[in-house]
Amino acid sequence: MKSPEGERIMLRFKTLAYLLIVFSMLLTGCKTATAVPPTATKPPAPTAVPPTDVPLPKTGLACTPNCKYSDLVVGFLQTGSEGGWRAANTASFKETAEQLGLTLKFYDSQNDLAKQVAGFHQFIQDPEVNVIVLAALETTGWEDVLKEAQEAGKIVILEDRRIDAPEDLYVTYIGSDFAEEGRKAAVEMCKLLEGSEKKVVWELVGNVGSSAAKDRGQGFREKMGECGITIAKSQTGNWSITEGKQVTEAWLKETQDVQGIFAQNDEMGLGAIEAIKEAGLKPGEDVKVLSFDATAGAFKAMLAGELSVTVECNPLLAPQVYEAALKAANGGELPKWVPSQEGVFSADDPNLQQIADGRKY
Repeated sequence: MKSPEGERIMLRFKTLAYLLIVFSMLLTGCKTATAVPPTATKPPAPTAVPPTDVPLPKTGLACTPNCKYSDLVVGFLQTGSEGGWRAANTASFKETAEQLGLTLKFYDSQNDLAKQVAGFHQFIQDPEVNVIVLAALETTGWEDVLKEAQEAGKIVILEDRRIDAPEDLYVTYIGSDFAEEGRKAAVEMCKLLEGSEKKVVWELVGNVGSSAAKDRGQGFREKMGECGITIAKSQTGNWSITEGKQVTEAWLKETQDVQGIFAQNDEMGLGAIEAIKEAGLKPGEDVKVLSFDATAGAFKAMLAGELSVTVECNPLLAPQVYEAALKAANGGELPKWVPSQEGVFSADDPNLQQIADGRKY
């Protein structure tokens, strides 16, 4: 039998042993917890996958660098049919395409910007078309469709009309320097009004948003002050004989104090001539009329002594455009502007009949 003192010693011993065991277990548990690596806070880097919904721009045509004219399918966006110049321009593209053996898809925008933009989208989506030629109705609003065309691998060439867009979105512009045409016109009007006591000129403007209208007006104003010309009236005639006549008629009812009419194309000039005659004045004598394009109608009016001067704007641009398209298709470089060759014709030219007989438009 154990004494009470022995039992107390034994109890203390068991308690101490129990505490040692618990302490040992706690220590082991702490070491195990610190051995677990911390949870990662950064996700693994994603694998670079190109987006599938963004078309990548093509580098060239399948035939590059050995393309021939027969490989080209050209979508031509014409402005409309506003007169003899435009008819000659359209004929140039159709006839030259047939001669060269390329395929031409023609779109008449009917002088409607919304239709022209829709036609541009149509050519972008057409898998056969590899070249788009644009005669723009307006200078602005083309950047988005040009980017779409570039992404679709289409070659884009501007003809006749410039636009306000980055040059890297199209291959080249082929056509006139309209501002220079305006400057030529001012010089010619100064000659026509030389010796005139007053030099009041009225301006018949084309489509106000087009580069031809804007630049011809600007160029004329740059030079007209050299001989004291003032523009007393300016209004659009929308490139039309009918509207050119209507605007001039309205002006002549207000006043006949005018020495010259600066019409931004031949059709409006011919309309002005009709209005002048109906008002009892003599075109070419009482009022000098100057216009642009040098069409057959203009030569007829000059031979009759009614139109004083026409500044040429060459519509036969298709050979230059198609040549540029083929060069671009084969990876060649082109200047951003290829100017057309043009002259100035006046009613007092002794060779006028001979020149008129040799014209193609």
